[in-house]
Amino acid sequence: MDNLTQGEGTENQAIRGNFHNFSLEEVGSWTVLVPHTVYPPREDTELISRAISGLRRSDGLALEIGCGSGAVTLVLASLGWNVYSCDVNPFAVAATKGNLDEHELHDDVEVWEAGIDDGLKVPENTSLILWNLPYLEPVGEKFRLSAIEEASLTDREDGGWSESLLDLLTRDYDSLNDDGLVLLLFRTDPRGSSSPDSWKASGWSVRSMVSLRIGEERLEVFALWRPGQGIDPIILEKCDSTMDEAISIGDVGWQRVFTHEQTSGRGRKGAEWKSTRGDVSATWSLAPEVVGNIPPGLLQTSIGAIVSDALGAVVKWPNDIMSADCIKMGGILVESSGSDNIRVGVGVNWRDFEEGGFSAAGWSSTLGEICAVEVFHRIDASISSYFEDTGWLPMPTVDELVDISWRGISHQLSRGVSIEFEGEHLRPIGITTNGELEAIGRESLMIIDDLDGLLWSF
Repeated sequence: MDNLTQGEGTENQAIRGNFHNFSLEEVGSWTVLVPHTVYPPREDTELISRAISGLRRSDGLALEIGCGSGAVTLVLASLGWNVYSCDVNPFAVAATKGNLDEHELHDDVEVWEAGIDDGLKVPENTSLILWNLPYLEPVGEKFRLSAIEEASLTDREDGGWSESLLDLLTRDYDSLNDDGLVLLLFRTDPRGSSSPDSWKASGWSVRSMVSLRIGEERLEVFALWRPGQGIDPIILEKCDSTMDEAISIGDVGWQRVFTHEQTSGRGRKGAEWKSTRGDVSATWSLAPEVVGNIPPGLLQTSIGAIVSDALGAVVKWPNDIMSADCIKMGGILVESSGSDNIRVGVGVNWRDFEEGGFSAAGWSSTLGEICAVEVFHRIDASISSYFEDTGWLPMPTVDELVDISWRGISHQLSRGVSIEFEGEHLRPIGITTNGELEAIGRESLMIIDDLDGLLWSF
């Protein structure tokens, strides 16, 4: 036990607490004094600290919400960040200041008592916001802990504190830099009130960074950012083909084009892709240095899985977006021309229809009656989550994209779908690193790289 003197205005008071050792490989090791009612460094503290140390950037201004004992603030300061830290618990504010002083890391760090809905204003030119979100479920008027602990450790209903932060950033849009990043630690199993789904629905890119299972709980740190980092999509009223339009758009940053009406869209092997006003017709232009090491087939299957998930649909190998009852909703097309950018076209119907004996499904049956621009922004955020090079995160590996592709295709296969190739009944068992379908028959393993001769039974 030891004493920690509080900050300005309470110099004559002392806070009693316990010492805790906290370390992070290749960053540092610290002993921190943790007063009673203040959350000590635990596994979740280490998890979000690992996510911070894994970022490719460590410059600019970082805002930590809910600093607790100051362990994460110590990590940020040690990595070279300018830091603003806040907490609703005054004892946590005092602890963070004292621990910073003890380790001589108080330069370029400011700590104050504040929180969401309690005086917090995001400083201008903030590059990074992070929060180990409260995860205890609300229990009405009863307190399991002291009132001050309940305020800092308990989530709120109706979207949780995560959605409260999202609302704050929506209202104060310019406080976070265009290239800014948000790191949030969620409890994803069992799912709490706070969820990354709110950010996805609001058009933010979302990528899981690290996770940890502790007993029956799974904790996961997600990186969240606005797609494009200040580069807006090109939105056209009408064009022949977004794939052709994408040839002439910029080659730096996150480039994409959407049109309300496409008159000459194309699909697989140059076939005509019919679309009507109200559908999504869009193309993303991806730089070769970003996706050049990814085989086109794997790029196509992984984006098919990613887009299908955003639409609440399923994907049929290699690139068809399907409704739950196995009716085609849309498709993915990948084109490249030498050293030019790789173009990824996405076409999705907004409504179910039948024409000339052909049945099609639309997102209205999965997402409801929302407009094409909103659906485009959801798709944009989903593709950005994996293929936009923000400068913060490592790009996905081929193995990760194989896993994404297989998990996406497995959703449909789990419903009893079977295939027949060249007269033989097969069972799909995987995806190759080139995006080919692996299937096993009675006697041998087959690698299928083309739809010709492949029959699906639903």
